[in-house]
This record gives sequence, C-alpha cells and structure tokens, in this order.
Amino acid sequence: MRNLSNLLSRFVLLSVFVAATTFTYFNTDSVTITFGNLVSAPRPVSAWIIGAFALGGALGLLLGLNFFSQLKSRAKLKRMTKDLENARREVKQLRNLSLRDLD
Repeated sequence: MRNLSNLLSRFVLLSVFVAATTFTYFNTDSVTITFGNLVSAPRPVSAWIIGAFALGGALGLLLGLNFFSQLKSRAKLKRMTKDLENARREVKQLRNLSLRDLD
C-alpha cells in the first residue's frame, strides 16, 4: 500500500511539473503589474501565475502548520512567565515587609 502511495505521489508531482512546463512554454507574453504607485518589471505571464501559486502554497503550508499560532503561544508564554516572576517578587517583598512590622 505504501509503494502505491509513493508511486501515486510521484505521478502527481511529475504531472504538475509537466503541466507547469507546458504552461510556461505557451505563455511567454510579458506583462507589467501595477499596484498603486508600484510598477513591476515586465515578466512573462507564466512567471506571475506560477509565482502566485507558489506563494499561496507556501502561505497555506505555514498556516496549516500553525506557525503563526505557535508564535502567538510563545509570546503569551513569555508574557505569562514575566508576570509570574513579578508576582513572586511581590510576594517576597510582602513577606519581608510583614516580618519587619512584627518587630
């Protein structure tokens, strides 16, 4: 079963590669993209479209791997650790204060 899965994965990757190569071959017209005041250098249509797919795939993988969620969790953990240290320091100060008041 695992061999069949590997074979199927390789077939899909090869088909995507052949499709991308064919698409690149037939779409060589240069296009300039304007976004507000930014104007890009002229590039083939295929480069823009394949680049957009690649960027979308990479972003999808990052979101799928909970990359941004992990960053948020790490920041929260760091903040909570700092709050805990501040609370411990405050408790220590209050204990010392109460011992001084007994004298």
